[in-house]
Amino acid sequence: RKALNHELSKLFSDMWDMDVNRLVPGKDYTIDLQGKADVAQQGDSAVQDSAARHLFHNVNEECLKSIKTFATFISLLDNYETSTGMAEVVTPEEIVENNCFLDAILATEVMKLAHEYLLKKTLAKPNLADFKYQLYDIWFQLYARKEGDRPDSCGFEHVFVGETRRGKQILDLHNWVQFYLQEKRNQIDYKGYVSRKNKTRPHKDDQVLSIQFSWKGSVKPIG
Repeated sequence: RKALNHELSKLFSDMWDMDVNRLVPGKDYTIDLQGKADVAQQGDSAVQDSAARHLFHNVNEECLKSIKTFATFISLLDNYETSTGMAEVVTPEEIVENNCFLDAILATEVMKLAHEYLLKKTLAKPNLADFKYQLYDIWFQLYARKEGDRPDSCGFEHVFVGETRRGKQILDLHNWVQFYLQEKRNQIDYKGYVSRKNKTRPHKDDQVLSIQFSWKGSVKPIG
């Protein structure tokens, strides 16, 4: 397991370094960390707010519009009903948007490296069109959650868009672009940063943060 963890760690580092589309802190965006978030529990509807202002002070939106991977990604964010238990309806236009996003990311060196790695592990098809189909199935194929047998979720929605369960719990939402856009519309309320082990306070240029926020009437203790 240690060998595998080391191998994956190197892969992720290489993918990170290859990402020429990544925005640069202090240049393309700035954040305002403010205070440390109080302890909260899953299901809380209200917590102490340690941040009076937005997390994102500014973002160069021209990058989001001009870089194809960002632009095609953003077009997908309004395609979902975020409440679990509500059946999703996928339109022909949304299918086109899904495919445009996959085409954009598969053209990057980051995804080429990911494809090469998965080929070595015999986890991907050699043909790029077949690999795209695999990704489509993993990210966009609908499935039903516990609330019922209606197809109400998919991998992409769960991880990148975020979902709510019975209005009391926020599921996933692990993407800074979605966070920024929701915060800009005053749909997300940033509550403060969450300290990681052996670190009292994150730096404003850190590109991986643990934070606390509220969204759609629920609080995510750590996101």
